[in-house]
Amino acid sequence: MFDKLFRLLKEHNKKTPREKKLKFYANLWATPIIYTIAAIFLFVLAVLADLQMNAGAHLPSAITVEFKLTQTILSTLTAGILSMTTFTFYGVLAALTTFSVQFSPRILKNFMMNSVTQRTLGIFIGSFHYVLLCLLFISKETSFFFIPIIATILTMTSMVTFIVFINHIVTWLQVSNMTDDMKEESAIIAENLLVEEMDSYRIENPNSIKHQVPGADWESHSIMVEKSGYVQTIDFISLIKQAEKDDIVVQLEYKVGNYAFQSTPLIKYWKKKQNSIDESKYWAMVEIGRNQSEVQDIEYSLNKLVEIAIRAIGDNDPKTATRTAYQIGDLLIDISSMALFTPYLADDKGDLRLIIHNLVFRDYIYIGLASIRHYARKNVILTVEILKVLNAVAKVEEMNHKDAIWEFAEYTTRSLEVDFIHSLDREKLYYTLYSIAETTGYLDKYDKLVNRMVLRIEDDEDRDELMRKFPLDRENKN
Repeated sequence: MFDKLFRLLKEHNKKTPREKKLKFYANLWATPIIYTIAAIFLFVLAVLADLQMNAGAHLPSAITVEFKLTQTILSTLTAGILSMTTFTFYGVLAALTTFSVQFSPRILKNFMMNSVTQRTLGIFIGSFHYVLLCLLFISKETSFFFIPIIATILTMTSMVTFIVFINHIVTWLQVSNMTDDMKEESAIIAENLLVEEMDSYRIENPNSIKHQVPGADWESHSIMVEKSGYVQTIDFISLIKQAEKDDIVVQLEYKVGNYAFQSTPLIKYWKKKQNSIDESKYWAMVEIGRNQSEVQDIEYSLNKLVEIAIRAIGDNDPKTATRTAYQIGDLLIDISSMALFTPYLADDKGDLRLIIHNLVFRDYIYIGLASIRHYARKNVILTVEILKVLNAVAKVEEMNHKDAIWEFAEYTTRSLEVDFIHSLDREKLYYTLYSIAETTGYLDKYDKLVNRMVLRIEDDEDRDELMRKFPLDRENKN
């Protein structure tokens, strides 16, 4: 038992401060327990002062409260605080459940993990425990001061907290604030994972370590998945250091967020010399659980924004869908500036130690915008907005992924499933696409794409008008 407790404490100490915070707030009971302990401490001090030291007898009668009035105050406050707590959170959860059905079921967890929500619940529960304990333990016919005064202060604090909490709900449930919050969460995950954890270990020039990349799989050794589940976190730094000690090259068969199936390879490694490897150390560096976690999973966090946009499209709410697409574009800009998109991680000496399943920038574009594009394929206006997002990303200074941006822009335009597009919509579409082609350097492909689309227009006058308006290469017309 003590060995297991020691191991859990050791694992907890290895976690990053942000991971500890997320684990802590993931348990809704954690904050109320802290506030309840504080309330019990206040109760003990108040009882010692009023019952043991008889502080009320040494104070002026104008500021003390008699036994019966104290008992009445405490009994009233006990029922009042409990009722306020029950009705507040029942109403909030009912509203959030409706809201989560409309946008994304994962926002419920975000709201409950919010520090304002947890502190509100903690203050309500702590205040209730204080007045309840005081009501149970006062039985002495004397004057009271600290017990009723602290109870009154806690009640006033609860009322102020209630007002702050209602304001917090109204503010947080605004879609603009919600998407901002989720975008910031994704940016924090990306910065922690791509910059703080991996950046110093990434190999800028993969060609420099080509000779170190392992050969055939038959030369490798495998560490199997013991129990199926989602890969929640991977301790990349410890993996690299342990691989350096054992002088091996490690390859991860799953990335964070993947569902790892039992008895399939989790880790493969190649030995450089005949030495024994403690595989349990490597297994312990990969955390697998029943659910996905936001600690390192950029894709999971990004998909929350995607879900909101898709639900908004289904509910005929183009403004929300457009704003969410803008947030995704902003996040893509952050990701593009953070990481070297290489799967190879090396130790301090520059020796290859870890090979990961790496996402490149085109993968992040696909994750963020492909599903929105699919559900907006019959909506020209939303398709144009997606192209505007790509255009903004392409114009970022020192953007090194322009080929991926044009590829997705062309893919989005080709996927548009509308038999008839009004000339005004077509102008917006082509001009935005032209701006992307000009920025990315793919004007030749733009000419071919738009010429092909224009030639499909059945109305001759409409086609001729468009041909006059758009800067196309006439030689490629046919």
